Parts: sequence; structure tokens; C-alpha cells
Amino acid sequence: MKILVLQLARLGDIYMTWPALRAIKRMHPNCELHFLTRSKFGAATEGLKVVDHHLQMPTKFFLEPLIQPTLDLEDAMKRLGTFVDALKAEEYDWVINYTFSPASSYLTHAITGPKTRVTGYTRHSDGFLGIPDEVSAYFYAQAGVTGYNRVHLTDLFISMLGYDYVDSDWDPPQVDGRDFGLPEKFILAHIGASEAKKSLPPFKWARVLKNFFDHNLETPVVMIGAANERNLGEAIEAGVSRGRIINLIGQTQLREVFHLLKSAQMLVGCDSAPMHMAGLTNTPCLNISFDSVNFWETGPKATHSFIYKASFPEDVVSEELGAYMHQVLQGKAPAELIQRSSGLESYQVPQEDPQELFTWNLVQALYLSGNFPVTDNLQFCQAISKIYEVNDLARQNIRQIPDKGLEVMAPLLDRADEVIAAVARVMPSVAPIVKWYQTEKARIPAGSQEEVAQWTLEVHEKLQRILSVYMLEDSIKAHESNFKE
Repeated sequence: MKILVLQLARLGDIYMTWPALRAIKRMHPNCELHFLTRSKFGAATEGLKVVDHHLQMPTKFFLEPLIQPTLDLEDAMKRLGTFVDALKAEEYDWVINYTFSPASSYLTHAITGPKTRVTGYTRHSDGFLGIPDEVSAYFYAQAGVTGYNRVHLTDLFISMLGYDYVDSDWDPPQVDGRDFGLPEKFILAHIGASEAKKSLPPFKWARVLKNFFDHNLETPVVMIGAANERNLGEAIEAGVSRGRIINLIGQTQLREVFHLLKSAQMLVGCDSAPMHMAGLTNTPCLNISFDSVNFWETGPKATHSFIYKASFPEDVVSEELGAYMHQVLQGKAPAELIQRSSGLESYQVPQEDPQELFTWNLVQALYLSGNFPVTDNLQFCQAISKIYEVNDLARQNIRQIPDKGLEVMAPLLDRADEVIAAVARVMPSVAPIVKWYQTEKARIPAGSQEEVAQWTLEVHEKLQRILSVYMLEDSIKAHESNFKE
């Protein structure tokens, strides 16, 4: 069997893919496993022994003709076509797309043969997005910064395969590394991130470290980061008057970070590749997370890890974070922090927002056979009632397509979708249901008018059954009575 896994996102996403790749090789030891990444992030595969062939997508090479003084679209398409043809010639038995992007879906479709099994985003024969598996449909509907998902990406990856992890899937790589003359005990601090909005500014880092040293002068802090972040490191050093800082920013190869993580007592940093590398070395982490990321999906997976959550970098309280660094280092579990836990949800939140919990329970009911959560929110029930009414009318319109024709009924169906989407914007708590519905509609493949109408009707029928849970007459009357009181 020949298997191709695509991961065209950044470094951290590649490291989060490692355990799934190991699981694939473990379940199919005789397979020929190929792994495709962008050339820019190819270094994140060093030490990944289970991959037989690491393929690199030279994005810059494809775009080069488009950024020349004389635009050459034909040359760009020719370069891309040659790359795609080479992949298609491999005749893969199974293509697994872990990228979750529209662009990657086109590539997946282009290299897929008639007998190829596909997992992850692809394209239908008519060019529309294809979502063949249930986990990818779940991701499309519920994941992302604005979504409601609480399942970690690494767990979604393995669920797409239908496998389970074993401990060895999370083993650290055997890579060479230097000790840099470091002391026996130290904290590792990664000061950067893939985007500025995901990281702390230098003055804030300096205040955090200063406050840490107020509690602990014995443990040095080793800073790491990219070469273009050296000036940030120098600014941080200048702002810390006591304690010992060892500045290795720009002095480490990516694979050497594994060596440092193995020796470190703890990693402190924002959402970044080292935070995901620490999951493979099981190094305790203190992750600084902002609203620009979804910590449920990309937080640290190492045991005894914690998350300090703030809306924006400027909201970080330096005194608090410095004290938390010391407490975690001492093996304590600060009650105010989000804590790593086991199970479907990888983290335990100290003070759960009732509305967020209700929404998550609703998601579990839709996808994981959980019980639909009870609510006394009249506005929620009214929104459900409105969607129920509109959906019922849409079902009637679909049944009239054979008699009145699609040209007549299509505008009415489009209007129904617009109203349903508008209800979700007004009442966000019903959004998981609406997003489920929209995704199921998007998954309908190309077919004859009769086939598409039947498949569409089936989606509306499923939606009506879901809505009916909250359409019990006695329940609505009770809500209205409580509201009046």
C-alpha cells in the first residue's frame, strides 16, 4: 500500500501530525508512507523515521513567474502541472489531507485516482468542495478560532483514520544536539510565534521574567527563537535587571530544540512550534494563549502543562504570569490556570462559562451521540422555532421541484438558507446546529437534479429531527411561562 499524507500548514501543525504518521506506519508496517510539506517548513520532519519519502512543495518556485516584472502565468501553471503530474504518477492507494484548506483540496483532488481512498478535504467532480469523512465535516463546521470545537487537532487527526494512539506514537525523535554549556536546571522560554498577535512584546516579556526572578533567582531562563528575533531578545535582556538569562535566540537549529526540551524543566511560550514539540518530549509547558488562537485545538499536550489565557497580549498581568511560572516549576497547580487533563477535552477550565458549556454540549449531541442539553433560554427556543418553521417550508418547496421546476423553487430555497443563517447571527447559541446543516448541504456531491433534490431533502429532514428536540409543546409553554414570571 502506498499512502500520502499532506500537511501544508506551518511548523507546529507538522509536529502535531507526527503521532498520526507513526500510527499509520504502526497499523500498516509494510506501507510506503510519503509525507508532503511545504519546502519552507521541511525542517520539521527531521527525526521523523517512519516516513519513507519526504516530499516538499516548492511554493516559491510556483509563484516565481507571477512576481517577475513580466508576468508569466503560463510558466507558473506549467511548473505546478509538472509537480502535480509527478504526484499523480505515484498512484497512491490512500491520500490523507491534514491541511484543512481550500487550496489543499484542489491538490488532493488533482492527484487522486479512480481507486484512491481519500480522507480530508478534496473536490467533487464539479469543482465544489468535497468533505468525504465525518471528522473532516466536523472540523469544517465547528473548528477554528470562531468555532465551538474542544477536541485537540492531534486527536482529530487520529480520529480521521479510525485508530487510537499508543504511547510510542508520542516518543521524542533521536536527533543530535548540543548542550550549549547550559546548567543542569533551567527554564526554556520561546519568545516568538508565527504571528505578532500571538506573542508577547519584548517589554512584556521583560516584566514577566523580572517578576519570575522576584520569586526564583536560582533557576536561569534560556531564551530561544528565530534569527530574525535576536533584537527582541536583546530588548528583553535589557529590561531584566536581576536573575540569569541565557540568550540562544538565532543560535539553534530546529531539531536542536528537541535536545533542549529534553533537558528543560519547563517550556514557557505562546502558540508556536516548540509548544507542540514539547508534546513529543513530554516537557511541562506554561502556554500563554490569546483569543487569536483556539487553545482547545492547539494547546500543549505534555502532561503537567498549563495555559494562561488572556484576550490580547496587553491583557497579560506580568506579576501574575511571573508568579505562575514559579508555581508550576515547583510542581504546583495554580487554580486560576487552565490545566492539561485527559479525555475528549484535553484541558480543564477553572471557571466554566455556562453558555459556552451549553454550546459544547450541543456540539457533542450533534456529533458524539450525547444528550441534547436542557435550556430555559426563551430566545434560544424562539430561534429554534423560527428555523423549524423555515426548514419545514423548505422541505415543502423541495418536494415541489418535480412539478414546478428548479428554476422556480431555487430562489425560495436560497432565501430559506439566508434566513436560517441570519437567525444564527442573531442567536449564536444555535450556530452549531446551523453550521452542521450548512456543512451537510456542502457535502452533497454532484448528481442529477433528482438526486441532488433527494439528498438535499434528506439533510432538511435530519435538521427537522434535530430541531424537534427543542420543539416539544409543553417545554415551550414552560419557557414562556417562566419568561412571563
